[in-house]
Amino acid sequence: MKNNKRILLFIFCVCAIQTFGQVLTIDSVLSRIESNNPMLKMYDEQINAANNYSEMAKSWMPPTFSTGPWQAPYKNFSDGMWMITGEQMIPNPSKQKANYQFMQSMASIEQQGKAAKKNEMFAMAKTNYYEWIVLQKKYYVLMQTDSLLNYIVQVAQNRFTFNKEKLNNIYKSQADLFELRNMEAMLVGDMKMKNIELNTLMNIDKSYEFDVDTSFKSCDYELQLIDTFLITTTRSDIKQVDANIGLLKFQQQYEKSKRLPDFGISLSHMQSLSMMPNQYSAMGMMTIPIAPWATKEYKSNIKGLNNTLNAIGYQKQSLVNETAGKIASLQTQMKYSKQQLTNYTNLIIPTYFKSYETSMLAYEQNTEDLFVVLDALKMHRMAKMNELDQLNVLFKLQVEYEKELEIR
Repeated sequence: MKNNKRILLFIFCVCAIQTFGQVLTIDSVLSRIESNNPMLKMYDEQINAANNYSEMAKSWMPPTFSTGPWQAPYKNFSDGMWMITGEQMIPNPSKQKANYQFMQSMASIEQQGKAAKKNEMFAMAKTNYYEWIVLQKKYYVLMQTDSLLNYIVQVAQNRFTFNKEKLNNIYKSQADLFELRNMEAMLVGDMKMKNIELNTLMNIDKSYEFDVDTSFKSCDYELQLIDTFLITTTRSDIKQVDANIGLLKFQQQYEKSKRLPDFGISLSHMQSLSMMPNQYSAMGMMTIPIAPWATKEYKSNIKGLNNTLNAIGYQKQSLVNETAGKIASLQTQMKYSKQQLTNYTNLIIPTYFKSYETSMLAYEQNTEDLFVVLDALKMHRMAKMNELDQLNVLFKLQVEYEKELEIR
């Protein structure tokens, strides 16, 4: 009968926290972030802007138009002519193509920047989501302890009526119960905060309430073999470095194209103001960028871009090396974190629970003191909370691992 009461009380307490509404899986949360977050939409606009800006590379210089008297004498203006001139510069197609590729490559940098930012947001969402799972599991532990402690208080009060228990022991057990419920309130507040933080990332109403999927399991990432090729093909920041390298190469090609000449045409018509015949002029133009005084700019830029390319190449090597070392460290930490969790589940917690059961049985048989029962129950609760703290550590390591390899 007593066990049935405990079970009913536990079920009631668990149901009391199910006020968050529908369950959203972590995939649903990430999908909403991907489609709704304004920061990611900002990157979309920047990508579109880069694509639109690149179209300007195909433009020509505007034509020029001029008109006025030509060879008109000061004393007899009518003996001169009135000239109309139109000029148009024609850009070199190879130079235009090089400039277009250079500007177009800016969009790929923004795309990889968006992917890197999305990866950061996903990591933030996962961290909050998994912490919420741990908080809820801790709440269940407190509810179970609340039920057991409430039963102990009732037993102690009944024993006090028969002068088999001290009043100060009853106050001590009641104080433990009140402190436990204070912890429950704190956990509920923390869960509400996680709800708001996830709503903010999803860009939805901050008061929207949902629940998390507590059936989530950890992954065996510590067993995976990671090579540098996988790192370079998955990480957006490394891809962004590659995009920067591509941008600099296109910029270098554009600088080299400045050695090519541009062309132009000038057409003039001279309308006579007297009896002289009308005249015209047709002139072709060509720039000479290979002149020694005109080559210093693009030659210096080409050399400087070579140095920048070398520097970014070393930066990429550094990122790959750093990531490989961090992944190896995370795999090691996950391995030993799981060992600690196994010890808690199979050894530590069952032993503490046996200690509680033994002391409670002895207390019911008047062969043990209430303080021993309370201490055994407290140690069992602390062991379960420590297990959940270790689970939270494992979740954080997994999030960090997924962030390093951009695993959704």
